Amino acid sequence: MPTSVNHATMNNIAKTIKRIAVILSLTAIAACNNSDDVSEIFIGHDWKLSFIEEAGTRRWPSQEHAYEITFTANTFNATTPAGGKIIGRWSANGKTKEFRCSNIRSESIGANDTIANRMLQMFKDAASYSGDTHYLQIIKDRNHFMQFYNR
Repeated sequence: MPTSVNHATMNNIAKTIKRIAVILSLTAIAACNNSDDVSEIFIGHDWKLSFIEEAGTRRWPSQEHAYEITFTANTFNATTPAGGKIIGRWSANGKTKEFRCSNIRSESIGANDTIANRMLQMFKDAASYSGDTHYLQIIKDRNHFMQFYNR
């Protein structure tokens, strides 16, 4: 009889372990959410412009003259090497990757600053984003976007 009790006990233990494994797996799956943590991606970083892509043409800023952007909870502030600014409000959806800007205004951006003027237009036309805490793209469409890196 002790053999059958041991066998039955072992079966119960095995079933319990399988149940625990299933529960842990389901918990892990539920915790893994495909949506981005928007705050983690945008806020608390100093983003530096890598390039602007426009229909296959890339515009590269001089590495000595940084175009930078920072995000707070709902505003952004981009600066140019000449001291110009692009300021506005932003919102993003981590599930759909939608990205929008509003109340955009610029200060001290010269007509000859092609990069800053392209950035300004890109913020106005922004539709989505891609990226993580290392790189960030603000996207108008597949062939028009700005790419930043976290410096």
